[in-house]
Amino acid sequence: MVLYLVGLGLGSLDYMSLKAAEEIKNCYTVYLDTYTGFISKDLMNWLTKEFYGRLRLATRRDLEDNLGRILEEARETGIAILVPGDPLIATTHISLLVEAAKRKIPYKIIHGISIYSAAVSITGLQAYKFGRTTTLARLGDPRETYRIIKENLERGLHTLVLLDTADGGLTIPEALRRLLEAEDSLRQGIVREDTLAIGLARIGLQEELVRVATVRELIIESYPPPPHALIFPGELHFMEVEALTRLYNIDEEIVKRHKPLGYGKERVWRYIMKTRGVANSLKVREPSREIQKILEIASSYIEDAERFWSSGELFNALASIAYAEGLLDSLRMIGKVDFQWL
Repeated sequence: MVLYLVGLGLGSLDYMSLKAAEEIKNCYTVYLDTYTGFISKDLMNWLTKEFYGRLRLATRRDLEDNLGRILEEARETGIAILVPGDPLIATTHISLLVEAAKRKIPYKIIHGISIYSAAVSITGLQAYKFGRTTTLARLGDPRETYRIIKENLERGLHTLVLLDTADGGLTIPEALRRLLEAEDSLRQGIVREDTLAIGLARIGLQEELVRVATVRELIIESYPPPPHALIFPGELHFMEVEALTRLYNIDEEIVKRHKPLGYGKERVWRYIMKTRGVANSLKVREPSREIQKILEIASSYIEDAERFWSSGELFNALASIAYAEGLLDSLRMIGKVDFQWL
């Protein structure tokens, strides 16, 4: 027989595909994953009624500890594991398929709409400009989420932050307060009260809500119950600016003021400006054609660094400005020029 791994979509009955409903109708036992995502009351009621006597609610431990037994059941009869969203987003389910393949048990994947795609597309932001996605757990350390946002911002990328759905779910205001606490601890200017962010609540459900505003404003906003998520925009293309302002009625000037200069990028820029300042103000002790040539080369490296920085090539920008600094320091060490690093 076959093991069916079935994605339920965004958690409501409306987003469950006809293909998913069709494939699981003839399964002998239906396991419902209750830990990796959100399931609405209407979907739960439908599943309970449709698969009465065959539906089993499964925690993570149930699936992991009883994996061998479930797979052997699938060898003899049709077994379905229902997963909110897309079934292969969670690593547990990938491990399940790998084990099924090892045991030569046939399996079939029924994909579902995931918050990964829905949250991105509903905002009008460009999907290819998203960096690493992260999850903020109710009891986890918010500094790890903060660091991932920082890493993405340094590359000009947007960050999708999924909020914990356990125990009633983590709300947008709670999550933002925790990230502000991380800011107080790390002090790198990544999540401040004036930072632009996007709050998403119950995407795909009737009460769906999207708000584009500063962190300060999002914290005092009212939201429907979780599931909630956040997006921290990176560098915005003009089409993304237009999408946010037109779709979500936010003042265009607020979005245009969003200039997420990442911590690493900011440090490289300060390095470039410091070196540029020295090159413009140094005094040549003994003017000569050779010294002038070396200064011109240093100036070219500074220009290269500025160009690389503007295009987001921070490694090349850093290498170029380091060459310029080395040339200037060498001239100072042999007594050809005078200057001080500030």
